Amino acid sequence: MANFKNALRSVVVGLTPPAIMQPVLRLWRLSNGLGWDTFYGAWPRLADVPVTRLPEGQDPWSETLTVRWCENLKSAEISAPTVDATGSQILPLLVSSFPGSLTVLDFGGGPGAGLINIVRYARKESVHYVLVEVPALVRAVRDEIVARGGEVLANIPSSLPSPLIVHAGSSIQYVADYQGTLDTLAQLLPAYLIISQTPMTDCATYARQILTMPHLKAATWVFNRAEFIVDMRRRGYQMIYSIDHDLPLTHGNAPGPSVMASMVFVPVSS
Repeated sequence: MANFKNALRSVVVGLTPPAIMQPVLRLWRLSNGLGWDTFYGAWPRLADVPVTRLPEGQDPWSETLTVRWCENLKSAEISAPTVDATGSQILPLLVSSFPGSLTVLDFGGGPGAGLINIVRYARKESVHYVLVEVPALVRAVRDEIVARGGEVLANIPSSLPSPLIVHAGSSIQYVADYQGTLDTLAQLLPAYLIISQTPMTDCATYARQILTMPHLKAATWVFNRAEFIVDMRRRGYQMIYSIDHDLPLTHGNAPGPSVMASMVFVPVSS
């Protein structure tokens, strides 16, 4: 049923003209208390963006996300792949290109979204899956991932067995010191380093505010695309593939249009 709903949603979104779909989505957001716009503003640093401050130890996401993730994982294990054009097939496609055992480090992006896509699309058994996430999600999903032979960590490990794929899906943009995080990920010397579902722009890198459920304000970076690619080359990685997932859009007071993009990097010597 979940696969049918996802496929139906993709068809409806794909066939509905933007002039109709955008107002409908905005009205849906308002009806769910999310506000008229998804993104707002431009700040020089992530720390400058006004965000919702939660009490110590409170995390409204872990329970909701974990329940949804467990349902999706079990569905992926027993049902056929679904059509998805948002970049989620990049990781399982590259996983499938390795004939033997493989290590996958999934940095952030929710409670193991990469594992669901590997199970759903790759159908590969010999994958050692390592998830790095915030403590609340680590606690929530550890048992499910360990039961499948994986690991769940709160910090990036200093080393991992090769061959290795590093996947940062919808995650780097939430990290204040994203440069240091990318340095650490590159130092693991992965065969592929995937940066997916990440906001890119042709303007200068800036931070913006986003509205998330339930009624929370969070902050993300929007990266200058050319600068991001140059910085990755400085780390010894060159881009071999890139895809944008939507039309360039400008949101409330932003300096210019941005898109959600996915990129694949490999060592320069490859």
